Amino acid sequence: MACGEAEAGWYAVDLRSSAFDPDRAEGLRLAGRNPPQPGQGYAPLDVIYDGRRLRVRVAEFVALKDAHLWRQRQPATYLLTQLRDGLRAIGDTSLAHDLVAGRLAAAPADPPKIAGFSFAQRQAYASCLAPGVRLVWGPPGTGKTWVLSEAINALAAAGKRVLLVSATNVAVDNALLGVLRHRRHRPGELVRVGAPHLRAIAADPDVSLTNLVRNRLTTVEQRRDQLNQHLLTLRRAADDLAAAENALAGFDPTEHIRIRTLIAKTDQIPHLTAALQQARREHRTGQAALARADELIGVAEAAVADTAETLQALGSIADLNREWTATQNAGDQISVTAMTSRAEADRLAGELRAAMAGTKLQRWRNRNTITALEAGVRTQRSLADEAERRDQHNREVLARVRISTEEQITNLRQRVRYTDEQISQKHAALAKARAYRDAIADQEAGLDERLRAAEAELTAAEATPPPTDAERAAVERAARDDLPRRHEQLLIMRADAATAEASRQRLEQQYAEAQDEFDRLRRDAETELIKKATVVATTLARMRTSKTLLDGPYDVVLIDEVGAATLPEVLLAVSRARTTAILLGDFLQLGAVITGPIKNTKDPDVRRWLFRDVFALTGITVPAEARAHPGCTTLDIQHRFGPQIMNLANTIAYDGQLTAGDEIRDHDPNDPEIVLIDTDDIDDLAEVRPTGPRTGWWPIGVLIARVLADYHRGQGEDVGVLTPYKHQAEATLEAFRDREHDDNNPTDVGTAHRFQGRQFDIAVFDLVEDGTTPRWMAAAGPHEGSFGRDGLRLFTVAITRTKHRLYLIGSRNLIIDAAPGTALGAIAALGTTVRTVPARLLLGLPADPRDTRRQASLGLVGKDLADILAQHVRITAIQDERQFYETFTTHLRSAQHSLWIWATWTASRLTKVLPAIADVASRGVKTVVFVRDSSDHNQGQPLYQQQVTVLRTVVPAVVEVFKMHQKIIVIDERIVLFGSLNALSQSSSREVMLVMEGEHFARKLLDHEQARAISAPPTCGACGNATLVLHRTIRQGFFWRCYAQTGVAGPGGRPARCRWETSLTSQHGARR
Repeated sequence: MACGEAEAGWYAVDLRSSAFDPDRAEGLRLAGRNPPQPGQGYAPLDVIYDGRRLRVRVAEFVALKDAHLWRQRQPATYLLTQLRDGLRAIGDTSLAHDLVAGRLAAAPADPPKIAGFSFAQRQAYASCLAPGVRLVWGPPGTGKTWVLSEAINALAAAGKRVLLVSATNVAVDNALLGVLRHRRHRPGELVRVGAPHLRAIAADPDVSLTNLVRNRLTTVEQRRDQLNQHLLTLRRAADDLAAAENALAGFDPTEHIRIRTLIAKTDQIPHLTAALQQARREHRTGQAALARADELIGVAEAAVADTAETLQALGSIADLNREWTATQNAGDQISVTAMTSRAEADRLAGELRAAMAGTKLQRWRNRNTITALEAGVRTQRSLADEAERRDQHNREVLARVRISTEEQITNLRQRVRYTDEQISQKHAALAKARAYRDAIADQEAGLDERLRAAEAELTAAEATPPPTDAERAAVERAARDDLPRRHEQLLIMRADAATAEASRQRLEQQYAEAQDEFDRLRRDAETELIKKATVVATTLARMRTSKTLLDGPYDVVLIDEVGAATLPEVLLAVSRARTTAILLGDFLQLGAVITGPIKNTKDPDVRRWLFRDVFALTGITVPAEARAHPGCTTLDIQHRFGPQIMNLANTIAYDGQLTAGDEIRDHDPNDPEIVLIDTDDIDDLAEVRPTGPRTGWWPIGVLIARVLADYHRGQGEDVGVLTPYKHQAEATLEAFRDREHDDNNPTDVGTAHRFQGRQFDIAVFDLVEDGTTPRWMAAAGPHEGSFGRDGLRLFTVAITRTKHRLYLIGSRNLIIDAAPGTALGAIAALGTTVRTVPARLLLGLPADPRDTRRQASLGLVGKDLADILAQHVRITAIQDERQFYETFTTHLRSAQHSLWIWATWTASRLTKVLPAIADVASRGVKTVVFVRDSSDHNQGQPLYQQQVTVLRTVVPAVVEVFKMHQKIIVIDERIVLFGSLNALSQSSSREVMLVMEGEHFARKLLDHEQARAISAPPTCGACGNATLVLHRTIRQGFFWRCYAQTGVAGPGGRPARCRWETSLTSQHGARR
């Protein structure tokens, strides 16, 4: 299935569990679940394969809900046919004949000086520039790719035409990337043909053939993109319309308005009733308030009336005071007149005295004045005396008037009961009471009107028929989902879509025509670009399927990772070279992958040409022969991994060939180079489930690999997880998928064949060796036949993929006891330089104090891993039996769909968990329990058989299995419980229950156990017995056997058994 990515038009397929050849990606089509017919589907515009995910880009307007990527089926012999036809065309004078004849040119004896290169690297570099056929043996990390990049750069600068090929895309890209770092090449001078592995190559506009073609066909590309954008706009509008139609299905806007109005009226009845009651209460309250206002006015008016006598007395007092004031003012005026007259007499007398005071002459001269003054004085004094007599009389009268007035006022004051302020307050209170009464009267009028309106509204609402519950629910959903507004938009969208349909069909036809034109021009442009390129980089598989690539011509052919290629394809590539052919690789790594029936052929010619590599063709099979061969340059200084891994590689494969580069240093003690995750003493979790005579898988490897990947990816390091077997790779991969989700850079997981030519900061090698039955890696060694030698090569690939640290997952006891000369024996010989982390301690289990060969602490690395482990799984320490069953039943209660239990044997303690199992089954949850059959010593006892019978009454699907060892519980195909304590038995030892969550891993686990296939035993075809026992052998696989008694005596007088058998997939059985 192809998953759409965030970027429009991009889809990705996870191919970590599949064998995919990107060189056969020409016929890819993106379509739905069914295979596309000719002319259907969408051809990718870009294809990128990084070894994990195949990413394709199609037009952005393409939108497939259930997208699948289909590849045009080619005949199984297609590549072989292409290879055969190419070999037939090889001329007699080609360098391929020299290679077959073993005529290798000697390596240059005096190579030029090159900064940073060792002598061997300089020699390999000079070989690339000299005529002839030569070999370069380059073990991992020895700078082979660096040499190749520098040589290509020099050849291109010298005007030589170069073909760079390899068995793997990543090797081609790595070499090409080194050339690009020089930045000396024009666009199209270096051309990468095929699906790049590295994004840097795929995205390079000057190197990627796809990008070069696109840049050359700019006009057609722009026209196609414009059509794509128009179609994308129409598709988005169609998507919006479809979503709107789906959301608004069944929505009737007219009915919605009617019901909404009905609901509104009906829902108002309680509110209207309450409002009417409130109006009535307020109306009554208003009337009461109006009555109280009238009462207040009456009280205020009485209070004002009570002030009348006081006001009258106060008025008379005021009048008396005014009269007294006027009388007093008149008397004061008389007094003033008397005073004025006296003052005038005194003034005239003064002037007279002054006139008389002069000399006689002066008096004589002033005699008239003096006479006048004297007459005036007499007159004025007479007037003054008269005025004073009147004043005196007036004062006497005023005194009598004052006494009379005061007496009257005194009498009037006795009638005054209120002050002016009190009187004012009473009048103000009356005015306020009258204003309040006016306001209450206005309010009461409004309340009366409101009451009548509320009565009318309630009467009308009660007359409306009530809506149904369904009508209410429909309106609520419409309001919640904003359906009315969206329906208005839908009408507009429908109108737009009706007019856009014709445009869409026309644009799609134009796009198809533009794509056809682009494809036609692309083929011509590709041919022209390849022919004009100075350096052409591709894979061997791509080369033999392209006439343009085969035609060349090429001055120099460089083949990287040649040890992983078959001889015929190497010879075909070498035959393309006019002057020079250099073959670089490592014959101690894995060879070419041979699949299909030809893998088991005994034909000596086929085995000679397909099962040997080019090194063996020239007589090189061991390091000493490579060093001694004059036509082979040996690179011996490695710059990738640390000294411990280098020593290990030297011991098991390279015969001491490798030496450390100057930059290689010993690791810090807290940063071990090799870490062994010891899986001993973990019981079922670390038992290998056999899938073949020497293959299998185990859960502990899945769990530990996921923990290690998360730990190091969290530190920014890339991680590769390697394992010998595809079943282990599949299980591990599914566990990773449960956590990766939308991770665009997933952890690479697979068998070692997938990782040839690649490197990682951290390599995790899951040995899948539990120490019970030795498997492939236990046999890996130079003296164990082809099985051991192939295992040794795989082991060598695995340990040399790392740049910083190598993790091994397996049994430490097996490694300690491994025979010298084997791969595991070489690890044992490293002793304490290998840091051991007991998986038992990671899981919280104590170390066995009797085991003196195993460390009892985690160390710094182990503690970090334990912290990460806690993020992956829940580990419950089981201190006693009671705690186990509490934990066990808690998980059982969560089951909703299915429950699978593998319990080694039942016991009396089954009664404690039976209620929980019965509850699960009673809820309709599919429940299957696997137990050991009665041939087991404990299971065959009467007490245990009784418990099995009880179990069958609760769970109909109880399957008896011969020599079953698993202790697993799978809940809802999502939760997996591993427990060392048998789920249906009793133990007093301290154990753990480990819980892993994830649908991918849970389903893969059920698939590995074939749970669904073995959950329903057949009926015996001989005697009709319904209780058959499941057996499993390596050769026969799963089969059912009947042990029902036949009723006759057998050997020794014991009851004879039926012993009818049938395979798991067979419909017919046989009696043995």
